[in-house]
Amino acid sequence: MKKGLLLLTMTLLSGALLAQEQKEVITGAGYADDVYYSLENGSVATVARNTWDLGFTTSNFSVSILANNGAGVEVYTYPAGDTADWATLDTTGMVWTPMYNSIETYDEGAFSANAIGHPDYGWGTYNMSTHNITGDSLYVIKTLAGEYKKIAIIMRGSMANTWEFKYANLDGSDEQSVLLNSGDYNSKSFVYYSIDSLKIVDREPSTADWDLLFTKYWDNTIPYNVTGVLSNEDHVLAQEVTEEGLDQATFVAYEDTAFTSVISIIGSDWKSFNMGTMSYEVDSTVVYFLKRYGETDSTYYKLYFTGFTGMSEGKYTFIQEKLSLVSSRNPGIIQMLQVYPNPASEYLNVVFDHTGNTAIQIIDMTGRTVYSTLHHAGGFTNMTLDINQLNPGLYFLKVNAGDETGVLRFIKE
Repeated sequence: MKKGLLLLTMTLLSGALLAQEQKEVITGAGYADDVYYSLENGSVATVARNTWDLGFTTSNFSVSILANNGAGVEVYTYPAGDTADWATLDTTGMVWTPMYNSIETYDEGAFSANAIGHPDYGWGTYNMSTHNITGDSLYVIKTLAGEYKKIAIIMRGSMANTWEFKYANLDGSDEQSVLLNSGDYNSKSFVYYSIDSLKIVDREPSTADWDLLFTKYWDNTIPYNVTGVLSNEDHVLAQEVTEEGLDQATFVAYEDTAFTSVISIIGSDWKSFNMGTMSYEVDSTVVYFLKRYGETDSTYYKLYFTGFTGMSEGKYTFIQEKLSLVSSRNPGIIQMLQVYPNPASEYLNVVFDHTGNTAIQIIDMTGRTVYSTLHHAGGFTNMTLDINQLNPGLYFLKVNAGDETGVLRFIKE
């Protein structure tokens, strides 16, 4: 999904620009590889895409399970039963609609497509006593090898940071039960699993080490598989500026309030295929701005594409420019933000460091704001919020302070 932004109010960058750099990323013939890319250090990992079927989040406060849609993996909800019907699952006349990963956030993998909000997270239901998610749905998955299996997610151990699931042939033969300790991979966003080879796949660099992912993924707004660029929502915000006649080389303006964590802002539609020349053309009216927030401040980059070779070698060429800061900023509101205790039952303490108006929201898993307040902060602040009125479950605490936004998850017991 693209968020085309017409620049209504632009903030001119002050100070000198650093040198523009020509960059290239190669994903291989047939787009066989994923490339994890650092804005500071270039490509940090090139890994084959066709080595995994499922990706399991390593975050204690997430329930996301990805399917490898870009390599042809498809997930279907079994419509005629739940986990109690494991032995009798029947695919006769199967004309079901597959489910896909979100292109807005990695927190909504294919298995969450049926989520209706707390306590139902799609594949399972939250247990207020244990804080675990217990699986209650059956699925059929088409694997990398093109085989169909039945699969059930048994449990997400939120505190233990584990996953339990099982899968088998449709007739019940060759059943496999897996206990995956995702806490062993907590420096990464996801740990992966290959159904065909029955093994855990450790393929992703540390979350802190990469900013962009050059990959192939299913774009449900089109809908088909595309090649493009996704951003790391853990520490990268992005915006697209499209303006007829802009000079990509000299355009250095952005709207500081328009940055978003949507992972597909860069996406794929900066290029199009010309049937006359049988080659790809890139859009000369678009530039992307990236805001990478770190421990003390944010770093800004500009990026625009100059070429794409297509399936022959999967090469992206682009111009990258590190920009000077617009102005001094409050250091690290996002990193300074803390909540405790977590889980919390009656009161939640929110710690941040900011001077000025600070908007605080609590958002449930459906995206509904269930609590909001405006506080005028005078520096280091420790606020206590009364959360007695909230139903047990998983929530997001969102703090807007100046031009910085921080989001943390917490559990209400």
